[in-house]
Order: sequence, then structure tokens, then C-alpha cells
Amino acid sequence: MSTMLKDRDVLTGLVFILIGGAFALGAADYGMGTARRMGPGYFPVILGGLLVLVGALIAAKSLWRRRYEPIPRLYWRPVAALALSILAFAVLIDRLGLIAACMACVLVSGFATHETRWKEIIFIALGMTAFSVIVFSLLLGLPFRLWVQL
Repeated sequence: MSTMLKDRDVLTGLVFILIGGAFALGAADYGMGTARRMGPGYFPVILGGLLVLVGALIAAKSLWRRRYEPIPRLYWRPVAALALSILAFAVLIDRLGLIAACMACVLVSGFATHETRWKEIIFIALGMTAFSVIVFSLLLGLPFRLWVQL
């Protein structure tokens, strides 16, 4: 039993089941409507149900084959760097604007690996920031403040 719970596919299936079930249960309070006139809860319930089904199939396939694959080692540095980069973007977008938030997001994500070449990361940050400003602000006209006004 303990070997089965350490299987990569069984745990993946259980996570899918939990997330899909939570979405489906959370959206069950909304009106479902019909397939022709969908209510606000229709899509989340259907999507959550499909995620539960996929998770059950993944877990069942792993249990059926009975050849358990262990979970690989979790590397905390990339997980922390990417989570912090998203957090930096969320914190900075309203305070300092889109340009600073995009730059910070890319620069913080550069700490995810030891193999980071900082010259390349700076060029990527400049490119991604320019792309974000052009697409979201200029082309789509979204009301992002580009820079902090003192």
C-alpha cells in the first residue's frame, strides 16, 4: 500500500481528482442551465468532472500495470524562484506599473537555475517587457499603468 501511494501516476491522478472535484463542487452552487443555454456553473462543473475522470483513468492505469514508478526528487530552487517571480509580478503591477513588474518577473525567475547567464536574462527581460507593453497596452488597450508616476 505504501509503495502504491509513492507512485508518480497514482499521486498525479489523486491530485487531478482533488482539483477537479473542488472545482465541480465549488461551481455546483451556480446555475447549471442546459447545454443550449449554459448557466455560470455549467463550464466549471463539466471541466471539473472531466478532470476527475482523467485523474481516475491515470490512477487506474498505474494500479492496473502494478509497476510503480517512484516520484522523482523535487528541486526546491526552481519552484521557489518561479513562485517568487509570479508573486513579484502580482505585488509590483499596481505599485510600480507593467514595465517594472515584467522586468522583476523575468529577473527573479532567472534564479531558478545555476546555469543562468545574466546577460541573456537581461535581454530576455527587456524583450518580454517590450512585448507585454506592445501587446497589452498598445494593441489591446488594457488600462495598465506603464510606470510609476512620482
